[in-house]
Amino acid sequence: MIPSLKNCSIKEGAMKISLGLDVKLKDGILVVNSASGKTLLFPKDHVVPRKIQMVTLAELSDMTIEKICTLFGYKTRKSYYDIRRFVLENDIQALMPSKTGPKTARKRTTELEKRAIQLRLSTDKDMYKITEILNQEGFSVGPRLVGQILSDYGISKKNCSERSKGTFQDPADP
Repeated sequence: MIPSLKNCSIKEGAMKISLGLDVKLKDGILVVNSASGKTLLFPKDHVVPRKIQMVTLAELSDMTIEKICTLFGYKTRKSYYDIRRFVLENDIQALMPSKTGPKTARKRTTELEKRAIQLRLSTDKDMYKITEILNQEGFSVGPRLVGQILSDYGISKKNCSERSKGTFQDPADP
């Protein structure tokens, strides 16, 4: 049975947010219990309560979203609306700070550089042939990375062929 809206009074501009969370403050630590039984603890200066405060302030005040974003240190309105969506969907995990920076280890290691340079100096192979050899030896690299390594050390085929033709101009020589 669908409830009737006949006896309900809804004010214009009013919005009710139901998060389904039990929120308590104990000794400066915010304790959030979700309906699913998960408990999260946030220190006083943690970013999640600040995000929840930002959404609450935006919903309850007459301030513009731009002012609220500036107040809380966000540069775009999109950041606010993303955070608001996560708060309204009870997706606390998405509100948690995520690790920034590279997610995988660098492929360009000193061992790889040494081996690429050694292959270039000991053979007359180009970066594509050196890439094949390195892949057979267990290095997972592409020709572009090998080319960058050789170029950084000034031993790429391109530089060598220019020197042998006499068209290479050394920047140190005027």
